[in-house]
Amino acid sequence: MIYTREYLENLADSVNRDFFPERLTTPSVLDGYDLLEAIGCEYEWKYISPNDCIMGMTVFADGRWPIWPKGTFTEGDKPLFESFRKGTVIINQRLLDSKKKGADCSERFVVTHEASHWLKDKRYFEARPDSVVHTCTKNDFGKTIWDSNMTELEIIERQANYLGAAILMPRDVITESFFKAGRYKNIPKKPIAFQPYMKGWIAKIAPQFGMNYNPTFYRLKDLNVIYGE
Repeated sequence: MIYTREYLENLADSVNRDFFPERLTTPSVLDGYDLLEAIGCEYEWKYISPNDCIMGMTVFADGRWPIWPKGTFTEGDKPLFESFRKGTVIINQRLLDSKKKGADCSERFVVTHEASHWLKDKRYFEARPDSVVHTCTKNDFGKTIWDSNMTELEIIERQANYLGAAILMPRDVITESFFKAGRYKNIPKKPIAFQPYMKGWIAKIAPQFGMNYNPTFYRLKDLNVIYGE
């Protein structure tokens, strides 16, 4: 099902209002696992891929999936199949093992992306028995722009990114935080052109939402707070 941006923004606000109302007025870091619990999902960490290809998956009906015990692959290795219940989100353990800078922010975005699938895509995947265990690859994350030339699944993934970002960085709060970092007295009514010195503003506010720089930058662009590169 294809949604408008306004619908996704309203859904994000509704999720925060129902479960984390303080986040609609104050910058704060959302624990993605608290979100999963709030919407009724269980979660597990498993090596669901022998590399970083699959970052997370959501189970829309009881099903099975191959688990790689070591989280890596060498010739001759075989996976073990495990059963998972409907409503379970599995995060690739390799993401938690990562020592890369900002890995915790990446994990938060992946978890919230999977929660977004549960919030908006249940009917879509439940109606497709061959897709009840939906995996999200590394290429599915990051971009939040979609158009009619994309496949339905591509749009679904882009919109999960959009909804996840909207939940993590509520529109009114991040807009206010950005201009506060720039010492604006009032929020401009029109988008402003991005300038290199604004990188410092974004770097300052990104940690307030538990995010890395790039997701914060693109969130502000999606909201038409800023434009340009």
